[in-house]
Amino acid sequence: MQNLIIKTLIYDKQVRLYFVDNTKLINTIISLNNETNKLQKLLLGKTISVVSLMSGILKGDHRVSLQITMSNPKYKVFADADAKGNIRGYLNEGLRNASSEFISNVSLEQLIGDKGNIRVIKGSAMNQFTGITDMPYQNIVDDISHYFIQSEQTQTFLGTNFGQNLEGGLLFSNAIFVQLLPGAPHHLIDVIKHIFLTNRDFFNDLGKNKNNIEEKLSELFEDVKIIGCSPVQFFCGCSKEMFYGMLYALNKGELRQAISKKESIETGCQICGRTYSFHPDELQALI
Repeated sequence: MQNLIIKTLIYDKQVRLYFVDNTKLINTIISLNNETNKLQKLLLGKTISVVSLMSGILKGDHRVSLQITMSNPKYKVFADADAKGNIRGYLNEGLRNASSEFISNVSLEQLIGDKGNIRVIKGSAMNQFTGITDMPYQNIVDDISHYFIQSEQTQTFLGTNFGQNLEGGLLFSNAIFVQLLPGAPHHLIDVIKHIFLTNRDFFNDLGKNKNNIEEKLSELFEDVKIIGCSPVQFFCGCSKEMFYGMLYALNKGELRQAISKKESIETGCQICGRTYSFHPDELQALI
């Protein structure tokens, strides 16, 4: 059941609850980003986990883009998703190149700090909504729940389970997305949050089950009804052609030097880590 959002209604259709085991997705993105530090993986993994669930509420050509900026604005993490469940994300250059001494001796809360903020852009290319909120919880997951409450006036709870071994390898990743529907009593959010936080092993095991999901969820929640499912997968969409603009920005002297030495110029996508090589004959066409 990895990389599949299970969509349900619970408590007499008053609450929607989405569950995803996105271990495979996050492993793919982390490996492409070449992140080796546990904190970097945690930061990227939690962000991707939340965005993967947010894809489940999108429709048509809508997409959501998320930017998290730490108190030190040179540290940022980005992620986005579309309604088809295509997910991508990456740490900016400042975070990727942060000194090992710094990144190994700071907590997630300290890295975010008291001036971190979340910027969310949702909608289609022709009609977008942008919301910016602070990060009072300094842990990403609760802060994005805070975003929904502040910017969209929707009672929301996001919960993630993210486990790493001592070397920083990803053991598991799963998450739930909960929103109250109109008319639902507000206390249900607290009830569901408590259930999730006190049954983490249950949700870790739930991701391993391919059958009887509705029956399993009914052990914790009332009136569970599965209403659908949708896939999530990594997709970048970059291509070699996209990087020609970067080569045009180089001065002609640099291009001529590479051609005369019969050297290729390589460019890389910071989102997926793919590299594209431009050979001398291709560079000649740019002069």
